Amino acid sequence: MYTPKSAYRIQLRHGTTFRHAADAAGYMSDLGVDALSMSSPFQSVQVGEHGLATVSPAVLDVELGAESGFAKLNSRLAEAGLALIIDLNPSRMPASSENSWWFDVLEWGSRATYAGYFDIDWAGPVLLPVLERPMGEEIEARLLTICFNRRLASIGIGYGGVFYPFEPSSYAAVLDRNETALAAELMGVADQATPEAATKFHREIARILKEADTAALIELAAHLNNVAGDAGWRDAILDLQNWRLVENEAPAARNAGNSSLTVGLRHEQPDVFEDFHREPLSLLQRTQVRGFRVNDIDMLADPEFYTRLLRQRAGEDAFLIADKIVLKGESAISEWQVNGTAGYEFIGTVTDLLIDPQGLSILQRHWSDLDPTTEFAGDHNHVKANILHAAFADDLAQLVQLLTELQPPSEPTMLSRAVVDLATALPVFRAYSKNGTISPFYARTLRSTAAQVSKREGQTPEENDVLSFVLGVMQSPEKTVNAAIAETFSGRFQQLAAAVTASSLEKSYQYTRGPIALDELILKSNVKPDPVGSFHHSMHEKARTEPSGMLATSYSYATKFGEDARMRLLALSEAPERWASAVECWRQSQAGNLVTIENAVVPDAKAEWLLYQTLAAIWPASLLVHDKAGLALVRDELVEFMSSAIRESDWLSLWTGTDKPYGKAVTHYIDRLFADEEFLGDFVETVRPFWLAGALNALSQTVLKLTVPGVPVIRVGSETWDISPTGQFGSHPVDFGELRKALANASQTQLNVLLEDWHSGAVKLRLVQAYLQLRQQRADLFLRGQYIPLHVNGDLADHVVAFYREFEGQYLIVAVPRLCFAMLKQFSSPFLPLSDWEQTSLALPAQLRGVTLRHLMTGIQTKLSANYSLAEGFREFPILTLVSDDNIFEPVET
Repeated sequence: MYTPKSAYRIQLRHGTTFRHAADAAGYMSDLGVDALSMSSPFQSVQVGEHGLATVSPAVLDVELGAESGFAKLNSRLAEAGLALIIDLNPSRMPASSENSWWFDVLEWGSRATYAGYFDIDWAGPVLLPVLERPMGEEIEARLLTICFNRRLASIGIGYGGVFYPFEPSSYAAVLDRNETALAAELMGVADQATPEAATKFHREIARILKEADTAALIELAAHLNNVAGDAGWRDAILDLQNWRLVENEAPAARNAGNSSLTVGLRHEQPDVFEDFHREPLSLLQRTQVRGFRVNDIDMLADPEFYTRLLRQRAGEDAFLIADKIVLKGESAISEWQVNGTAGYEFIGTVTDLLIDPQGLSILQRHWSDLDPTTEFAGDHNHVKANILHAAFADDLAQLVQLLTELQPPSEPTMLSRAVVDLATALPVFRAYSKNGTISPFYARTLRSTAAQVSKREGQTPEENDVLSFVLGVMQSPEKTVNAAIAETFSGRFQQLAAAVTASSLEKSYQYTRGPIALDELILKSNVKPDPVGSFHHSMHEKARTEPSGMLATSYSYATKFGEDARMRLLALSEAPERWASAVECWRQSQAGNLVTIENAVVPDAKAEWLLYQTLAAIWPASLLVHDKAGLALVRDELVEFMSSAIRESDWLSLWTGTDKPYGKAVTHYIDRLFADEEFLGDFVETVRPFWLAGALNALSQTVLKLTVPGVPVIRVGSETWDISPTGQFGSHPVDFGELRKALANASQTQLNVLLEDWHSGAVKLRLVQAYLQLRQQRADLFLRGQYIPLHVNGDLADHVVAFYREFEGQYLIVAVPRLCFAMLKQFSSPFLPLSDWEQTSLALPAQLRGVTLRHLMTGIQTKLSANYSLAEGFREFPILTLVSDDNIFEPVET
C-alpha cells in the first residue's frame, strides 16, 4: 500500500492554477516532500463563503487550466518524483444550471436520467427556497425573468444568476398565442423530446436559436416578457414544472451542510458512485495521482459503505484519507477502508500540550470579569440548538415529517424538540450505521445522550416517551411500522447531527468561549491534568490505529488563525496577569474611542479583549510602528477578522443583520488604535515576549508534527511563519519563486544567524526542510518505527516532552520545550538559557546507551550514556533531535 512520507497542501483557485502548482514542483522536491495534496481538479464552483462543490466530476476545471494545465502539472510532478493526492467532494453537488445532472432533474423531474442520483422526495415538485420575496414582487422588480438561454438551449426562468429550465412538454403552454415560425419550430421539437434523448433535444433547440434572425429572437423575448407579466398565465405554466421557486419552505431535495445552494448525492446507488468516480479512478491509473482525500465524509449517508466501495475500486495500493475529526472513544473509522484521517485532531493534541492550564484558568477569570452581564448564555449545546433552528430548519422539518409517518406518541412540536435535544447533546459528530444498524459504540452513545437529556430539569414524562420513541426508531427500525422510513430517518439524522456540529463550532463557538479559545478548531479541547502523559497516549493511539493517517496543524476555513498565530495565543496562558493587566491599560487609554449605540457601549469589553489578542496573534514581529504600508495591511486583516466575528458570533448576534452601526463602531475603534503611535509602541514592547514564546511554541509544534507517528502535511506558505488571522487555504496566491529563494538562503545561512533573525521565518523554513529530508532518508523509521516516551529528570522536567522512535536498529530521539515564557522573556531570540537546564536530563533506556547519534540541526555527534543533559542538547538550537547515521554502537558501562 502506497504511503507518502510527507505531503504539501495546495488549495487551487483564488489565483492558483495547475500551472502554478506545476511551477512549484521543483521547490516542493527541494523542501523534501514527496507528495502534493491538492483540492479537487474537477470543474467546481464556490458554494457559500467557504465550500466547494463539484459541478462535473468528469471535466477538469477550465479556469485551472483544463487538460493542458493538468498535463503540465503531471509531467512536472513525475520529473520531481512527486505523487499527487487529489480531493474528492462526493457528498454534494451545486443546485445550479452549471451542474448538468441537476439541470436534467429540474427539466425532466422524476423521469430524468439522474432523478435517482439525489436525495429527492418525489411526492411533489422539487421546492427551491431561493426567492427573497414573493415571485410577483421579484418579477415586478425585474429580478426574475422568463427567457430563453442560448448557452443551455432551453426556455425557463432566470433569477439571481441561476437558470431554471422548463419541462419541454410545457413549451406549448409557454409559446401559446405566439403565431411565429420560430415558436412553431420550438414547440415541434419540444413535443418530440424525451428524457432519454435530452442531448438531441438541446442540440435541436440550439440549432433553431442559432439560425433564427435577430428580429425573431427579439419577438420571442418580448413574448416571454408578456408571459411573465400575466400572473394567471405565468402561474399556470409554473404549475406544469417539476420544481417551484419558493421563499422559506422546506426543499424536497436534501441539501448538504446548511446550504440551499447544494444537493446531496446518493452514493449508495451504484450508478451514482460509478459516474462520479469514473474520471478520478482513471487518473489514478494513468497519472501521478496515487490517492484521494474525501471531503465532508460525514455528510454521506453511509461513510463506511462508501469507503469500502472506494477502496475496492481504487485498489489496495491507493492512499485514501477521510476528511473527518475523530473524537475520543470513536471507533467507526477503524472499520473504514482508509489509511486514516486528514489529521486535524493533532491541532487539539498539541494545543493541550503547549498551554498552561493554570494560566488559562486565570485568563478565563479575567475575561469573565470584564462584563458578567454579557456572559455567554449557555454551553456548546445551546449554540448547536440555535444554529440548528436557524440554518437547518428545513432538515429538521423533513425529519419530523418522517417521524409522523411512524405513528409517534405525540404531535410534531414534541417530536421536533426530541430531535433537537438528541442532535445537540450528542458528544460526537454523528452516529454511524453498518448494514442498516447503528454500530455498538454509537448506539451506546445515543442511549447515554438520551439518558442525560431525560434527566434535565423540567423534562416531563411525555417528553421522555417521545425521546424513547425517536431512539427506538434509530436503533430498531425493523420494529417500526415502516422500516424503510425509519432507516431513512436514521441516516438523515446522522447527517444532520454532523452538519450542525461542524457549523456551530466553525462559527460562533470559537468567538464566545472566552480567552484564546481552545476550541479554535472544531474540537472540544479539555485541559489535561497530565498534558505530557496525555500527549504520549495520543501518539500511541495514532501509531496503533492509523500510523499512515495524516498530521495537520491547519484546517482550511475552520481554524480562525494560522498555525503560528495560534502558538502565540497559547503563550498568553503563561503570563496571564501580565496580559490581562496590559489589556486593561489599553482599554482605559482608548476609552475615548468607545461609542454608545442604544445604551450599549461599543465595542464592549469582551470584544476589546478579542481585538487586542487577535492583534497580538497577527502582528508581524518585524513590523515597525512607522511602517505605514505594513500597518495598513495589519489593520485590514484585523478589521476583516472582527467583521467575521461580529457576523458569525452568537454572542454578538444582537448586532448582526441590519444593525450596521456596531461594525462601523468597531472599525472606527481599530482606526483610532492605528493612528495612536504611543499605543502602537507600547503594544509592540508589551507583546514582544509573547511573540518570542510563541515562536518557540511554533518550532516545538512543527518538530512534533514532523516526527510523531503519521504523515505530516505542510500547508502552502506555513513552512515559514503563518500568523494569518484565518487558516483558510489559498486566500492569496503564493509566490513559489520567492519561497524557493528563501529556502536556498536559509539552507546556506548559519544556524545561529537564523535564530537571531527568527522573526523572518527562515529558521522555521530551514527546520522544515531538515526534517522532511530526514523523513525521505529514514522512511521506515517514521512510518513503521515504534513510538516510545522518554522519562525526563530534573528541575524543568515538566517543561519538555521527549520520546524516541526505533525501527530495526535505527533511532531518533526528540525533545521539545514547552511553557518557556519565563525563561525567554529576558532574551531577544529563542535561545534557551542553558544554566536553567543544567539539572534536567533525559533518562535513556539500555538499548540506547552506547549508540552514537547526530544532532539533526547542528551536526554534532554524541555517544549516549544513561543520562543525556538537556543543557547540552539545547546548546545551539532550542529543539533536540538526535538521529542515528551508521548505527555505530559501542556498549558503555552502566
